[in-house]
Amino acid sequence: IVRRKKSISIEEKIDIISAVESGEKKADIAAKYGIKKNSLSSIMKNKDKVLEAFESLRFDPRRKRLRTAFHTDLEEALVKWYRIAQCLKVPVNGPMLRLKANDFAQKLGHSDFKCSNGWLDRFKSRYGLVFRAQPGEAAATTTVDAPTLWYQNVLPYLNDYQPKNMFYIQETGLMYQMLPHNTFAFKGEACSVGKLSEERITVVVGTNMDGSEKLPLLVVGKIKNPRCFKDVKSLPVDYEASDTAWMTSAVFERWMRKLDDRFQTQQRQVVILVDSLPAHTEVKNLKSVKLAFFPPDPTRIPTKQGAIRSLKVKYRCCLIQRLVDCIEGNKEFMLTLLDAVEMLHLCWRKVTPEAIVKSYNEAGFKLETKADGNDTEVESDFDLIAHAQAAGVEFPEGLSLEDYAALDDDLVACEMPTNNDRMCAKESASDKAGTSVGDEDEEEGDGLQRAEQPLPSENEALSALDTLRKFLRSQDANFSLHDSLADLENFI
Repeated sequence: IVRRKKSISIEEKIDIISAVESGEKKADIAAKYGIKKNSLSSIMKNKDKVLEAFESLRFDPRRKRLRTAFHTDLEEALVKWYRIAQCLKVPVNGPMLRLKANDFAQKLGHSDFKCSNGWLDRFKSRYGLVFRAQPGEAAATTTVDAPTLWYQNVLPYLNDYQPKNMFYIQETGLMYQMLPHNTFAFKGEACSVGKLSEERITVVVGTNMDGSEKLPLLVVGKIKNPRCFKDVKSLPVDYEASDTAWMTSAVFERWMRKLDDRFQTQQRQVVILVDSLPAHTEVKNLKSVKLAFFPPDPTRIPTKQGAIRSLKVKYRCCLIQRLVDCIEGNKEFMLTLLDAVEMLHLCWRKVTPEAIVKSYNEAGFKLETKADGNDTEVESDFDLIAHAQAAGVEFPEGLSLEDYAALDDDLVACEMPTNNDRMCAKESASDKAGTSVGDEDEEEGDGLQRAEQPLPSENEALSALDTLRKFLRSQDANFSLHDSLADLENFI
């Protein structure tokens, strides 16, 4: 009878190596694991490879062989992406992994690669990945083309409203302090969504369908009056607060009434398209705004690939640039919620009409916008990442700016139905109190604070304005910037 050679898992090999190094007799160890002495010697000879495979998480510890694939760089990038998704509690399935593998292959120059079912099965086996169906996942599958369905729902309103008076709003979660090197949880380090949620906010964007108008951003945080808002009487965005930093029905109603006042002043009649969610409630007695509710469809992303994606990419770029500036200036990196709000406003102004209209056209519409010849939507991954790495920023290999910007896309942004009436009552009472900026201070969850500085005087503000004017004179600037400075001076 020919005895079959026994296979030992990586986990068992680690135990064997530990036993040998602790001084146990090799004969006893070999007998315990049912292997020959020469097999044990082979394990010790390849000790470094075994330890490296175990510590780097490149293989499932239960795996028995260390054979690697041809495209190791692709696999490493895919595993890192999967770890990030795990860390953020983002559900990942086979089709998502296949799309990401093909995307990485294209970016890494593997033109001969195609993610087949066989390759995906071997990849999952190598790394011990098991996908389980998420609740409702099967129900989400539909044979109707999602963009066409949304198009059909919206189309009737085009008979009564011009594209410039049709707005679509959508929420997205944002971890506003998340730097590139914070996107991974290393071996042995807990990755808690609770901890990450301290730095999360919800950003609500709204654009009209011809791209000519962007509504002021609505930012929902957890704290009504963060410390960094002290002495702040106005913000460049609308700010609200809820216990979870989610959009709630009370926040939604207040915002809709504020928008209704805005459009009344402009003597306009508009329709605002929203997904039919518990937080998006019917608001009565609106005079200039008509709300149109549509069933939410997770496979239809009309603006997430347009306005939201553009905003997030630009925000992450600003965040990296801010970090690089601090490193090069030998300063400590600090970012408060106020800093994030101002950065979001700056980035929102940079989102182009072309990016907005493109997203609606991909949903089935045939809209046009006046191109200004200055489309800055395309960001250079290589230039910014290379600059950041040169300054000493750790940027995970295989993580593009698009991936970095999309890491928090699946964070919950709207309140969900709950049976806990007391929790609902608590949040409702909290919401009714309002969120005016500049009242008493409350405790803030920002992990990165900056020291309070005295407010500038009127003379200091005018002096700073004079410095800006001198700088503007030295540039090839248009009249509108000079007009803006004049408006600022009149205001001061």
